[in-house]
Amino acid sequence: MSRIPDHVRPHDLVAVAQVLGEPTALVDELLAAAPSLEGVRLFTGMSVSDVLTRVPANVGLVSTVGMAPNSGLIASGRMDLVPLHMSQLPWALGETGPLRPDVALVMVSPPDADGWCSLGVTADYAWTILSSARVVLAEVNENVPVIAGDTRVHVDRFACTVRTSRPLPGYQRATPTGLELRIAANVARYIHDGSCVQVGIGKLGEAVLTAVADRRDLGVHSGMIGDTMLEMMRDGVITNAAKDADRGLAVAGSVLGSSRGLALAAREQNLRILSIEQTHDPARIAALPDFVCVNSALEVDLLGQVNSETAGGRYVGAIGGSVDFLRASVAAPGGRSVVALPAATSKGRSRIVPRVETVTALGSDVDVITTEHGVAEVRGQSAAERARRVIEIAAPEQREKLRKAAAEMGL
Repeated sequence: MSRIPDHVRPHDLVAVAQVLGEPTALVDELLAAAPSLEGVRLFTGMSVSDVLTRVPANVGLVSTVGMAPNSGLIASGRMDLVPLHMSQLPWALGETGPLRPDVALVMVSPPDADGWCSLGVTADYAWTILSSARVVLAEVNENVPVIAGDTRVHVDRFACTVRTSRPLPGYQRATPTGLELRIAANVARYIHDGSCVQVGIGKLGEAVLTAVADRRDLGVHSGMIGDTMLEMMRDGVITNAAKDADRGLAVAGSVLGSSRGLALAAREQNLRILSIEQTHDPARIAALPDFVCVNSALEVDLLGQVNSETAGGRYVGAIGGSVDFLRASVAAPGGRSVVALPAATSKGRSRIVPRVETVTALGSDVDVITTEHGVAEVRGQSAAERARRVIEIAAPEQREKLRKAAAEMGL
């Protein structure tokens, strides 16, 4: 029988750990008890399960992420979007923040002989809600690996536990096409032997990792780490040997991978899963020489502004940690930040536009923009020179139209 009603009160905000650390057994218990819990709201991040499709209408939903399945929930009015940088989540979910949870739901490994469990696959904001929530409920799953970092939690912190042995949800890596590989070839010129990288998820991120597989002694400091990076650690491509801080260690907030990736993570002694306070700390990133961050976008404009959130008036992306890394990477000795995207959509619409629909990153935060047609280094350039360089990497058939738009804008 569910003990959720013993710990969750009407109008509580319940924060749920994200991605592979999502405690779906607990969430299902909460949803079953929902009819008796008036006004309860659920804060979620990125979900890779189908649990959100089962949330009854009397439970409110809140998130900072607009990717599927959240995009449909936001569009229908079922989910409230709170636009925040990833680095702001510890404040927002912390003891004095506007999203301080009343209840935290997390998933952990079984306790050791001294009562210590591990968050294993995700620390990011789970580390924050563990300390700020009035009550913490835990799904103790024997398949959660013990990984070092901001992951140790004593059983005394839990008001209630539910034991499971279900497989963790999996995330299958994307397969890049020739288009992404061409873009990645342009990105790869910025990543050298010994570079420390942060690479976003998806086809483009996979293409970039493929393009730099011949580098030596790469490092990792990222929000998420997946199968490919873990394989590169296993194969000696990623050694973290050149890092001044965290030398020899790969740092990430979460593991986002398949069962094969989880097995690699469980065996990897040089992996640390850390909280957002660590992974998105600008001072920590700036202490990493030759740090290169690579993130995608939905569109960029002639001033170098970036939109990673909306398309056609609909919220489909996220602010996430992209701007956190954009700003911090260029403060590192030799650091660079790259925004990479195809020049056009699959339907031929230009993704280089006169003005972006939503400004996720200011033009002043952007260093390098790349498409399959080349590279535009815009940091420190005048508005007119930015426009000229960005137009040169647009789809050829779109360039004259963009030149006319630039002239009308006085560029």
